[in-house]
Amino acid sequence: MEMVPTSRRRLMALGFATAGIAGSLVAACGGDAAPAPPAKAEPTKAPAAPAAPTAAATAAAPTKAPEPTAAPVKFPETLAVTTINNFATNDPAFLKAADEFMADRKVKIEFIPGNNQEVITKIAGGTPPDVFRRDAAALHGLVAEGAMRDLNPFLAKTKDVQVSDFYPHLIKGQTYQGKLVALPEDFQPAPLLFYNTQIFEKAGEKPPTPDTTWADFLEQAKRLTKGTGDVADVYGYSFPKWTYEQFVYNHGGQTVDSVENPTKCLLDSAQAVQGLEFMVDLQHKHRVMPSPQVMTGANIPSENNWFLGGRLATLNGGTWFTGTLNTAKDNVPWAMTLAPKGQDGKAHYPTGGAGWAIPTASKNADAAWAWMSWQFGPAGWKSWVAKRDPKTFWLPALKSIAADEAKRLEQFYPNASLVVKSADSIWFRPGGAKWEKANAEILGPALTSLHENKAPVKATIQEAVTRINAVLAGG
Repeated sequence: MEMVPTSRRRLMALGFATAGIAGSLVAACGGDAAPAPPAKAEPTKAPAAPAAPTAAATAAAPTKAPEPTAAPVKFPETLAVTTINNFATNDPAFLKAADEFMADRKVKIEFIPGNNQEVITKIAGGTPPDVFRRDAAALHGLVAEGAMRDLNPFLAKTKDVQVSDFYPHLIKGQTYQGKLVALPEDFQPAPLLFYNTQIFEKAGEKPPTPDTTWADFLEQAKRLTKGTGDVADVYGYSFPKWTYEQFVYNHGGQTVDSVENPTKCLLDSAQAVQGLEFMVDLQHKHRVMPSPQVMTGANIPSENNWFLGGRLATLNGGTWFTGTLNTAKDNVPWAMTLAPKGQDGKAHYPTGGAGWAIPTASKNADAAWAWMSWQFGPAGWKSWVAKRDPKTFWLPALKSIAADEAKRLEQFYPNASLVVKSADSIWFRPGGAKWEKANAEILGPALTSLHENKAPVKATIQEAVTRINAVLAGG
């Protein structure tokens, strides 16, 4: 897998005019300077011959014709948007910002939560939404079938939103064969290490920092794990299972040969296998994190709930978890920093991210873009963040606004700005319909077997990689 150099759920020098709505262009009208007056005749001499007229005197340059005014975007009676996210519950400020757009343009937009399958069904049935929200790790089949418009031509003629405004890895994550299939919405990596400050204080341990190595962190996690028996009272660490790839990258391995167009799975390399073995050892050898069997036995199936219950010293995750912590009934004392550096001495952080797409079959593409480029451009994002709960940690895909937001959030979450800095060490999961199929049918079950320690890592992964490569090759 190619690492993204810059770099699951919901920029400074930017103009804040409304994006995507073509306005009147002011034409520059030009005229030459007035001609100099003719010279006066001297009284004692014969009248001098009149000076040769200048070009300006003989004919003034014609006034430049005004440039034509761009035709206004025509909106349908109702623009249909499938959000695949219940913003009314999860982030109502999104809808309030959209209300501002609708009131200003005197247009109507209908927001329907929906889901991925509904979008697929509507497109297949010839009744697509005008816009829909797409997670970068989903709907690869639609992308491969060309069911989503290339947004590059729209961006090219939009002054207020530029490709350079966005984090490059987010643009890359929404690009397929050179086509930008969705306009990035958010910057939501999972580089954070949440930690229970009370557990650290009681154990006399200093919190980790972004420079902490995994070797040192493992030893600390061992010390923080307390209790005897099959289920510990407190575990030192846990992570969301979808971020398993971090251990592959931490050991210098790769997942595939190309994240945009994978043709070969590389999880059977020595480095990748070593990383996956380390992941399994955290659960079954070192026992610093609850294994699937432990979670089932304790009837606590989510690593988040272990942390919320005060039984987990550290938890790897993303900024969205701050919302859960803020609304938790039990006031868990917590803080956050970045996850440890990998065994290769470098930081590797997983990410996802949503984007907004226009179906190829949409009959209202210009209107769809007019709204999208405003809502997810500088003007829309500024309206959005101004209307939301000030503690919401959901950064825009726009670099400068994300940096400003992270800085503002420092008052609630010290180290919030570290999230922006983590962009230099971000990696995206592989894309493509074939990888999506292989991941669901082959790799997912294999990883479940590894997490449960039911089979040797090397043999399990080698068998899975052989099958995955057959899928990627079209077999």
